[in-house]
Amino acid sequence: MSAPARTRGRPQASPDCVKAFLDELAESGAVAIAAERAGVHRSTLYDLRRRNKDFAARWDAALQLGLDRLQDHAVVRATVGDETPVWRGGQQVGTIRKPDSRLLQFLLKAHRPDVYARPAAAAADPAGMSDFARRLREAEARMAALGKALPPLPRKGARS
Repeated sequence: MSAPARTRGRPQASPDCVKAFLDELAESGAVAIAAERAGVHRSTLYDLRRRNKDFAARWDAALQLGLDRLQDHAVVRATVGDETPVWRGGQQVGTIRKPDSRLLQFLLKAHRPDVYARPAAAAADPAGMSDFARRLREAEARMAALGKALPPLPRKGARS
């Protein structure tokens, strides 16, 4: 199917629809939601994005704003929590806020990987030893140089 035939059956996005889409994208951070709320088919918007560099730049800026809002929401949810009703005897007696510790952990790992992210698995040395085994061998060598031996490791299930 040729490009003109493809666009004939689909209405083009009006300037008002494009503005509504960009506003919704900046609000939600989700292309599908923004397109639906603006009343424009996603493929129409993607075609326009491909053809119009200015629109593509405005799309990227709106998407970044939307993602910033999502990140802000995640930080609030992780630190303050969502309001959850408290029920007693079939009646709501109040609400509580419970921070999301898992989300907080994820955000810290994402934004401070040098502090909170698990270090990459230690690469095995040429002899195939893990980092722990390598450090143990080095400790044994230091102890041997001092004329001492490391005490044996306790066996599993053995009582001290």
